[in-house]
Amino acid sequence: MSEYGAVPFALMIVIVIYIVVGEYFKSIHFHLIHETSFGIIIGMLVGLLLKWMDENAYAQFFSLNATIFFYLLLPLIIFSGGYNLKKKQFLKNFKYIVSFGFLSTLINFIITLTLTIAFNSWKLVRLGTNLDSHLPLSYDEMIKYSATICATDSVAALNLIPSQQYPKLFSVVFGEGMVNDAVSIIIFQAVTILQKSGKSFEWYTPFEFIGRFLENCIISLLIGLFVGLFSTWCFKKCRFLTNSTTTETVFAFLMAYMGYSICEMLNLSGVISLLMIGIMMSHYQGYNISQLGRVTTRVTFESLSLGAEAFLYVFLGFAMWNQTTYYSPLTQDLYYVEVSWVFALLQLGVVILARYLSIYIVYWISVAIQGPKVWKLTKYEMTICCFAGMVRGSVAFALIETLVASPTDGIQINQINILQSCVLYIVVVTTLIFGTAMPFFINIQIKKQQEEEERKSISEIPTPVLNDSPKKKELSEAQKIIKYMDEHYFKRWFIYDYENRKERITQEKKQIKTETLQEIYEKAFSEASEDESVKQRNEDFISLPSIEEKPTSPLIVKMQELSQQI
Repeated sequence: MSEYGAVPFALMIVIVIYIVVGEYFKSIHFHLIHETSFGIIIGMLVGLLLKWMDENAYAQFFSLNATIFFYLLLPLIIFSGGYNLKKKQFLKNFKYIVSFGFLSTLINFIITLTLTIAFNSWKLVRLGTNLDSHLPLSYDEMIKYSATICATDSVAALNLIPSQQYPKLFSVVFGEGMVNDAVSIIIFQAVTILQKSGKSFEWYTPFEFIGRFLENCIISLLIGLFVGLFSTWCFKKCRFLTNSTTTETVFAFLMAYMGYSICEMLNLSGVISLLMIGIMMSHYQGYNISQLGRVTTRVTFESLSLGAEAFLYVFLGFAMWNQTTYYSPLTQDLYYVEVSWVFALLQLGVVILARYLSIYIVYWISVAIQGPKVWKLTKYEMTICCFAGMVRGSVAFALIETLVASPTDGIQINQINILQSCVLYIVVVTTLIFGTAMPFFINIQIKKQQEEEERKSISEIPTPVLNDSPKKKELSEAQKIIKYMDEHYFKRWFIYDYENRKERITQEKKQIKTETLQEIYEKAFSEASEDESVKQRNEDFISLPSIEEKPTSPLIVKMQELSQQI
């Protein structure tokens, strides 16, 4: 037991180093290597050392990673993304987010599956370094693999795109990444359900798959909508829940996790449900909890998300050396299995090709239907979106780890290990290569865009720009209906005392539009520390007076001013 505990202990140390170094890189604006790449590299080094020390304990530690990911880490990341989502920009660029996240992912899946079947039929799935050996893959495994490898990871790009300066580009990359992960998981689940049914492939099977896919999306969205609104309603009616910020935070997270668990129990998409819950809570519930609770919930969920992401990237590096061994829980023995370097290299090319084709096919379809003037993304923005989606992340790795082989079937064990090792190698390579090149690539594209804007502004030729136009855009009929329903019905139903607080809520929204969490907390603490000792600051923070009491220190003044802004 003590030997097994050495692996998670080392993992925690590496995660702490990852967080410290990552924040240091941000403070000095060091972009030569991204923090996610650093996390994977240091994880690989420590993982190699642990494998050398005790290979059996090292292999045993990685037998539960998919379960941990789907029921602990992924909910934290997705819920934080939905709860802290900038809804206005998300809705404003909804067309591009859905086009890239939904339609482009489906096209990517079709291209990847077609090429994977072709590679298998051409006997290119070679074992190890032996180019003469070939291990055929089953169609079920290839379909699941194709659904898995479509899941992108745009964390590196999001950290490098200034959200204040380029809100449209940031929201498109962020929203597309969230929707892409959800769609990839739904495709994987739909394929799994169809395969478990035992039906043979017929002419109507693709339509049945589309039906399962749409059914999963719609029901998951409705469950998320119901749970999010129910949680909001509880805070509106049960005002005693707002007496403690701890209660507010825990209750909100448990309600969100309940919605996620319901969908997972029903074989639906917990990711889409959790994303919808986060959006609903952020839009309505934020005005039903205390003013300090709004800050506390945002910071708590973002902190948990940061810890989960740190664990995932370090874990990927740890798992890098576990792909040539197979640990059997039944016999508790360690077996050596093969990987396919040829297949992994071919699939790396497929990832790049399928990403560019899927993005531009969506663009061509939109232009053919609506015309080129309706499409507002520039070629530089689209190039950044393509490059950002090259990176494959933890969702792909976790999905492929759900494939389980029979302990007594050596062929199936090798087949699944080839796919699992291929996904892991692609995740690591794309994160290291594209993640490292991301800052340089984005800067080059932005500079080209700015130079083109300057040239066209001189010649007085209008052009779409990366920054959103300051001119207020006319709302569409659908947007007008949604806004009317939201203002006259939904907010009245779900926000506490909305009639009397309407003007105050509107004013608060205008005040916090440009503030980030870091700016909010710096405003509350850094300025107050100039006139207060550490002791006085801690005492004031522990025993904050009620709103009716007169503030006795600059910190309390700052905290109350902060509460009025949020």
